[in-house]
Amino acid sequence: MQWAYEEYREHQSFESIAELNEAVRQHLYYNAQQLNKTAVTVLKTISRYSCVVIGVSWLKAATLAKLIDKSEKTVRRALKTLEEIGAIKRIPTIRERGGRGYDICVIQACDQAKVSSRPVSESPSESKAEKDTDCKETLIHKTKITLDSSFTSDRVPNAFTHLVSTFWDNAKTIEEYWRMAKICAHKAFDDQTVLDVAINAFKQMIRTYKTGRVRNPFAYFYGVMDRKLDDKYYEEIESLGIEFKTGGTNEWFTVV
Repeated sequence: MQWAYEEYREHQSFESIAELNEAVRQHLYYNAQQLNKTAVTVLKTISRYSCVVIGVSWLKAATLAKLIDKSEKTVRRALKTLEEIGAIKRIPTIRERGGRGYDICVIQACDQAKVSSRPVSESPSESKAEKDTDCKETLIHKTKITLDSSFTSDRVPNAFTHLVSTFWDNAKTIEEYWRMAKICAHKAFDDQTVLDVAINAFKQMIRTYKTGRVRNPFAYFYGVMDRKLDDKYYEEIESLGIEFKTGGTNEWFTVV
C-alpha cells in the first residue's frame, strides 16, 4: 500500500538538512571500523534522497542498487549493517494485496555514548601467531614509544605526510587523518583529487583549530572533507550538462 505524505512526516527524524548531514558524518566517523565501502555509499545515497521529509527515504532496495551499481542482495546486506549500528531504522510497509512491501529508511541521530561503549571486534584475519607476537611485544608497547612522521605508512602521500607532520609529528596521527580522507572519498574520486581536497580540508581545519573552536580535530577534518567532496561531485555533475535539483522534492537530476 502506497503511503501518503503525512504518514512519512510522522517519521521525520531531523529538523533541518544540516542536522541530517551532521548525523551522517558522525555515523561514518564513529562507525568507520564497522562499515565497508558499500555501506558508506548506501548511507550517503539514502541521505541524499531524504530531503522531502528530512531523514526519511522511501527508495526501494532495487532502485538503490541501480543508483550505486550494486546487486540488490549486496544493498540489503549494507542496509542490515547500517541498522545494526543504529545509523538507520527500517519500517516495513504492506502491499495492497498483502505481504511485505518496501522498507522506509529513517536515518537516526548518532548516539556517541553508545558508539564509544561498543567493544571493538577482533579482526577476523588475525591469526594465533599474530596474537602470540603481540604478547611478546607487550614490553615494547609499555614503553610508549611515539613514532614520528618518518615511520608513516607508504600508503599516505608524501605531500599529506609533510603537511600534517608540521603540526603533529606522529605517524599514527598522520595515518588516521589520511584514513578519514579515504573513507570520505570511498573510491568515488581519483587519488590526486582526494589528495588535493584532503590538503585543503586539513588547512581549513587548522585555521579553525587555532581559534580554539575545534574540540575534535579528526571529526572536524572529516566534516570539511566530506562537504568539499560533495561540492566537487555536484560540480562534476553540472559540467556534464546535468542539472541538480533540491527543495520540495527528493534530490534528482535532469539533463539540461
